[in-house]
Amino acid sequence: MTMSLITNLYFSVVVLALIVLVDVLLKFKKPYVLKFFFLLLPVSIGLVALINSTSAINYVFYIAILKTAIAVAILNIFSILYFPRFKKSVLIVTLTMLSFSVFLMLVNKDIIARGPFTDIFRTISVDENLNIKITPLVRSIRFLYQFFVALIVGYFWYVIYFKINLNNVYYEKIRTWTSFFFILSCLLIVMNITVRFVNNVELWTNGITLFNSFYLLILFLKRPSFLNTAAKKIAFGHKFNLEQEAEIEELDFISIFQDQHYYTNKDASLDGLASRLKTSPQNLSFFINKKYNMTFSDLVNKNRVNYFFEIVQNPDYQNFTIDALAKEVGFSSRQHLNKPFKKFHGGNPSDLIEAAILSK
Repeated sequence: MTMSLITNLYFSVVVLALIVLVDVLLKFKKPYVLKFFFLLLPVSIGLVALINSTSAINYVFYIAILKTAIAVAILNIFSILYFPRFKKSVLIVTLTMLSFSVFLMLVNKDIIARGPFTDIFRTISVDENLNIKITPLVRSIRFLYQFFVALIVGYFWYVIYFKINLNNVYYEKIRTWTSFFFILSCLLIVMNITVRFVNNVELWTNGITLFNSFYLLILFLKRPSFLNTAAKKIAFGHKFNLEQEAEIEELDFISIFQDQHYYTNKDASLDGLASRLKTSPQNLSFFINKKYNMTFSDLVNKNRVNYFFEIVQNPDYQNFTIDALAKEVGFSSRQHLNKPFKKFHGGNPSDLIEAAILSK
């Protein structure tokens, strides 16, 4: 009964892995290298679960390679996303791990000839439920790799959580998401130490694999949504400093953005306004999000719509067409006015103009 339940759970992992795979394929945009590693994780987890659910003993030695691929995906996602300067180091670590996993597979499938050296790396036994007994040396090396991966993830988490204080709208969500990876790394080390002291090793080992699979797949499925389109904009590697950016004075912001009608500039941009305020685009984006609870683009459009509403009531603009009025408030055309107008005011511009005429 227990093995039947475990088999069903492994099949559930396969289904969830397919869902995550399709989700990443459809939603994640660029960079493509990062997308590759986002895809590698559900593919590897799904194949491990598929081999376990079907008890495909001929493929059991590929599990080590697939589990290594999972660690490779996580490490490279962290290094590409947050720590570009560590990409080469992480690549060396992951290639070493993969090489060792491939070597174990070749030894156990007798592709590499037997000998005193290779025998110490050979699996002791494999039962019908794909429970593998490995030599103490292989177990020690595998644990060392797990510890090393956890150490790298732990260092990344420590730097993100305690050493970086970026004024970035993405930062809090990224920090929380990263914490879940660190928690998993710590749990896996504890569980792999505990497995030596339990009676039912088979049940415990399958439990660890299933827990790890569900945990990672759900974590990837619930990734911060902005990673899908803005991942390449949030690499923190070049920002490893503790310098605080100058605070934006609200009066300065109001003076330039509202009093001087910066939003009516057809080329209004976050970078341009940040330059005028002598701050960074990230700092300005954080300020706007915190103060107005919206993006820079929405804030610009909202103010343009409000200004449109204002000048429609002004006699000086009574002979202007809607297209001319749209350009006056900063939109490039009437068509670009319609959607923001409906979002922030309701209805459409022509209704407003008709109402203004009738009120006179």
